[in-house]
Amino acid sequence: MPPLPRARARPPPRAAAAAAAPIPAPSRRALATDAPVIVATKALIAAAGRPDVLSLAQGVVHWAPPGAAVAAAASAGAGRGAHLYGPAAGSPELADAILQDLKTGIGLGPGHEAMVTAGANQGFVNVVLSTLDANDKAILFAPYYFNHLMALQMTGGGARVALGGTDPETLLPDVAWLEAQCASPDPPKLAVLVNPCNPTGAVLPQGLIDRAVAATAAAGCWLVLDETYAPFLYGDG
Repeated sequence: MPPLPRARARPPPRAAAAAAAPIPAPSRRALATDAPVIVATKALIAAAGRPDVLSLAQGVVHWAPPGAAVAAAASAGAGRGAHLYGPAAGSPELADAILQDLKTGIGLGPGHEAMVTAGANQGFVNVVLSTLDANDKAILFAPYYFNHLMALQMTGGGARVALGGTDPETLLPDVAWLEAQCASPDPPKLAVLVNPCNPTGAVLPQGLIDRAVAATAAAGCWLVLDETYAPFLYGDG
């Protein structure tokens, strides 16, 4: 008996139609978000065919963590319950250690809580999502940390970002402009200061921070003080 002919598998009509349909457009928020300057810089160097050019746009630690730290992390990851969902605010032990460090380092008073996030950028996104709606005004100071603007853009608030300037000599943010913005009929809902500043490296004096605190408090505005680089500050600054 001759072998029976094999039927060719054909995709269902719906699957074929779906494959031929155009890909839906991404969100307008995503399209309105700036590309990271790091990626743009690498693309410019590659397009120019200049492997001898080095980008200073990103500071990267190229050496590995100490062996003891790697071993401690591996041991913690193998501990009981490490593979399960944990508290939304992160490990209670780590959160408490962070809080104690802030109390010792900057004199943080009582009544505060700490949240563990996957890096400072994730922490800032959490702040934006929990304090701002898309039509709320936010303030950054140029030159700003590019991920801060990207976080505001990708959450729908890019059109309401107001950029303040900095002193050309000291590179300190124009706090008088911030005070005027807070006292205006259209005050911000959130203002961001970075101390020490990325990318300028300027260290904000306490008097400037105190003025920013007073202005934003009077306006009912959240003041975000990003001190990611504080551990790299040495001396009396």
